[in-house]
Amino acid sequence: MRKKKIVSLTVVLSIILVTTMGASGGGKKHYASQAQWAQEKLHEYYWNNEAQMMNNAYPSTPAGEEPLNYWWKAHAVDALVDGYERTGDEAYTERAEELVHSIIERNGSLHNEFYDDMEWLALAALRLYDATGSEEMKDYVLELWADIKTAWWEDDLGGMAWKKDQRYNRNACSSGPASILAARLYERFGDAQDLEWAQKIYEWEKRYLVNPQTGLVADGLVLRDDGTLDVNEAWIFTYNQGTYIGAGVELYRITGDQVYLQDAEKTAAGSLKSMTNEKTGIFLEDGDGDGALFKGILIRYMVELYDAGHNKTLKKAIFRNADALWKGSQKNGLFGQAWGQPAQNPLHLTAQLSGVFLLEAAAKLEAGKPPKPGKQQK
Repeated sequence: MRKKKIVSLTVVLSIILVTTMGASGGGKKHYASQAQWAQEKLHEYYWNNEAQMMNNAYPSTPAGEEPLNYWWKAHAVDALVDGYERTGDEAYTERAEELVHSIIERNGSLHNEFYDDMEWLALAALRLYDATGSEEMKDYVLELWADIKTAWWEDDLGGMAWKKDQRYNRNACSSGPASILAARLYERFGDAQDLEWAQKIYEWEKRYLVNPQTGLVADGLVLRDDGTLDVNEAWIFTYNQGTYIGAGVELYRITGDQVYLQDAEKTAAGSLKSMTNEKTGIFLEDGDGDGALFKGILIRYMVELYDAGHNKTLKKAIFRNADALWKGSQKNGLFGQAWGQPAQNPLHLTAQLSGVFLLEAAAKLEAGKPPKPGKQQK
């Protein structure tokens, strides 16, 4: 059965690619054709048929596939769900389910030592549940959420730990995604405690990690032995801005409270001001490896913010970056760390996924799609 699914997706991608690429370069729905092309290149360059897994890099070597990179693969699930939401083709969700199973098998467990890694998989699996109604995916999400909640510090300071054996760190990377997850669980299943969690985590992050003037989110803080707080304001990463924006949007949709939307708009404006090239408006590099995923995550939640507030500046910024990515990658379909410039091999999966996220985001804005299932404002 798996062989048939693989052939099905390859054929579908190829047919749609051939029939839609002519629309690119300014034609109607040209971002949709570019997103389709991006999905085809992700499949071509990174899918490992034998392992039912995305490879860590292209070109791939056996030694290079040794670490699982659990959270990279969770975002690959997100990329496949993006493809499904755009096309309605179940080949994407079949492959996404196979990938979730492979992550768990390769990891030896559903659970992980990094709280944020589990949050990413839970968010992706919840989107997959939305797409398919799979009770298995729902069960995975709820089991992960039970573990994720143990990250919260039960002291006067509070906050979400980053890693199970480094609980002295309380970080944005484990706060924003957890708040989004809790809010979405409430939206779908109606447990009031999940909404309480979403708001508690959000308010903690806003209080301790968000600069009230710029809206920018610091990486995290450490509570020192002498009782002082050390906030790491030197580390300002795009993905932490994105998940804080995403949490604000989710809570705005649920409560209708404009403060959440205003918070998200401020952080988005701060990100566009400080994290893009001042001349071109293209987002700056975040490095390779983990860092190459960061700005793709920001783009994902900027789309959510646009859906909520219809800020045309965000839409223009996403289209501008998508155009640059397209221009710089047409030769071979590999998306480098610097959008608009040719990629250098070997190229990590993270950089390719960020490019896919960007083109799928542009396609979603181009199509003007309504909020996804489970996201309706209450």
